[in-house]
Amino acid sequence: MANRLPLLSVVVPVFHNAETLDELFERIRATLEPHASELSYEVIFVEDRSTDDTWKVLQALREKFPRQVTLVRLVRNFGQVAALLAGYRTAAGDCCVSMAADLQDPPELIRDMFVAWRAGHPLVAAARAARNDGFVNDVVSATSWWVLRRFAVAGIPDGGFDYFLMDRKVLQHYVTDPEPHIFMQGRLLYFVREPHLISYERAKRPRGTSRTSFWRRLKYFIDAFTAYSFFPLRLMSALGLFISLLAFLAAVAIVVVTLMFGAKVEGWASLSVVMLFLSGIQLLSLGVIGEYLWRAVQGVQKRPHYLVEETLPKEQGAPPDAR
Repeated sequence: MANRLPLLSVVVPVFHNAETLDELFERIRATLEPHASELSYEVIFVEDRSTDDTWKVLQALREKFPRQVTLVRLVRNFGQVAALLAGYRTAAGDCCVSMAADLQDPPELIRDMFVAWRAGHPLVAAARAARNDGFVNDVVSATSWWVLRRFAVAGIPDGGFDYFLMDRKVLQHYVTDPEPHIFMQGRLLYFVREPHLISYERAKRPRGTSRTSFWRRLKYFIDAFTAYSFFPLRLMSALGLFISLLAFLAAVAIVVVTLMFGAKVEGWASLSVVMLFLSGIQLLSLGVIGEYLWRAVQGVQKRPHYLVEETLPKEQGAPPDAR
């Protein structure tokens, strides 16, 4: 066992990716097979209940490469983060790569990440130097990551990351008693404050469209704040204090004007605007508190992040792969 090659696990969440899976796996094999003397590997596909031919394509891949491919199928669509958690708990590797199935993140970087891990880095992140998701998406993404880095989780690269390699110890920390709404990057950086970064340019999606809706992206953004920052609550407190101070100064001004000049203070329209503004601030504050409270309730409930319908593990001692 002392001479056992390190096992590299590659975890890929899959949702409506039937068109890219064959190319993805071939590129992973082309990257890792030339280094068979340095490592062994497994690829774990977590199928998040697609409605296209994704499951059939995955089954065909496993039949062709039974020693490398493990399949996990969830009961229903739980989302990318839950699918990744299922894959991490299935992975047996000494290190684990997490990547998407849409071919925007080049599998060829896996070799570089593995080398950095062998050099002693427990977390190796592929940081996006540039991306090609369209001008609006690029600007929104860059702004979101900047806000998160500034107010929630320090250490996040400028363009964020979701393509990375983590050591077995980091993986074990990650999968142990995770919070109900996981902000993946924040959880990783809680264990490893300074990841080793490898810069790359995120490619344009070659086929298909993203299945991640605006509301899921927004929820993920909110999850980051509620899990790692009290800034929204403090902002509401500061805003309340500021408005109270303005209201006090306005009251003093009204009393002074009335006593000195006997003038009537008029302006029902402005008063209505002020009341509507204050009501909006109150509802916003209640909403912020509700986001934190709801997550606390779900933490007490301890419902599972996902449910597995079927697992097809890689085979041991299977015949050689078709070349």
